[in-house]
Amino acid sequence: MGRWWRWRRVAFKGRVTQAEFAQFASREGWWYSGSQEHEWFGSAHTWDTVEGLVIRFFTGGPVPVPFAEVSADEPEMCQRAMADAEAAAVRAFPCFSVADCLNLARGSSGGATVRALNGLAAVVPDRYSRAVGEVVIPALFAPESTVRSAALRVVRMAAWPELVRPLAAAALTEPDEEAARLARDIVADLSGADVLTFLVRPSADKEPTTDTGHRPDDDAQRTAGQARRSRQPGSAQEIFVWTP
Repeated sequence: MGRWWRWRRVAFKGRVTQAEFAQFASREGWWYSGSQEHEWFGSAHTWDTVEGLVIRFFTGGPVPVPFAEVSADEPEMCQRAMADAEAAAVRAFPCFSVADCLNLARGSSGGATVRALNGLAAVVPDRYSRAVGEVVIPALFAPESTVRSAALRVVRMAAWPELVRPLAAAALTEPDEEAARLARDIVADLSGADVLTFLVRPSADKEPTTDTGHRPDDDAQRTAGQARRSRQPGSAQEIFVWTP
């Protein structure tokens, strides 16, 4: 991929309705082309522009924050027009920025973290950001299921190959089957491979045995404890090692 943006997204802080966005689109000279269904993001109202842009407005759903996405069939030829359309939306409505969401996520917990991650999911850029990764990866292993689910939304929206390995580890330690299945699906979608492709087991030390060929009780207890930890969110590094 070149140095150009494939798409730009704008996440709205308020409850922007389809009618409000339609009025804005009309003022900008965009023409309505109907609604579309997106595999990941749900239903979108769509507008086209004379410059060849496609603007999709999502009212919520899989990502519970209204947002607009600006793209084009040939985005490398429409970079200026895409930036102008994004800027127009930011001027028209109160919007989240990546920095807003990261600052809130770093200093919050529980429900506030979920809200920050939901906003981040809707505004995350199409290029890998280390700052975003440093917030999202730990959230994939958070104790709260709502935080883990919100982190999955960010990964799904970003579609960054750089997050495949930690996501694969999260898929194998996620106790909620639906969330684990979604994580596996995202890994497959981004890489075309099974989660186990990206994981290696660290080499285990040779374990001592007694004369009867059995491990001492303390070794067995330690192994049982490791197995229990492997089923807990956040314990992927107890068993698996990935290369960022």
